[in-house]
Amino acid sequence: YSDRIGRRKVIMISCGLAVVWALILFPLLDTGTPIAFILGMFGTLMIFGIAYGPCGALLPEMFQTRYRYTGAGLGYNLAGVLGGAVPPLIAAPLASAYGSMAIGIMLAILGVVSLVCTWALVETKDHAL
Repeated sequence: YSDRIGRRKVIMISCGLAVVWALILFPLLDTGTPIAFILGMFGTLMIFGIAYGPCGALLPEMFQTRYRYTGAGLGYNLAGVLGGAVPPLIAAPLASAYGSMAIGIMLAILGVVSLVCTWALVETKDHAL
């Protein structure tokens, strides 16, 4: 699908969905029911999958051919380290001080930042690389 409408647009759709989902997810999980957990995981993984699909094409397209493999690999892995390490370190104190909804708000803010950053990328759809 990202080949037809552009990788950037697909990732922006995912970021927008993530903002909304982050605000829904934690009240849903606070119910403590197994079905809420299943729905929470399903929604989260669906939104993640929408963004993850085009990343394999978008990341290399951001770099000149000469630097493509290094740039995409380094960017992907550094983002994984920062995105996988920093938010949980912030989330635990937030949840302790303000409750689980604070984590949802933090994730929604990160989704807005991701949306703006993705919007700022150059669209490579229909461009010769």
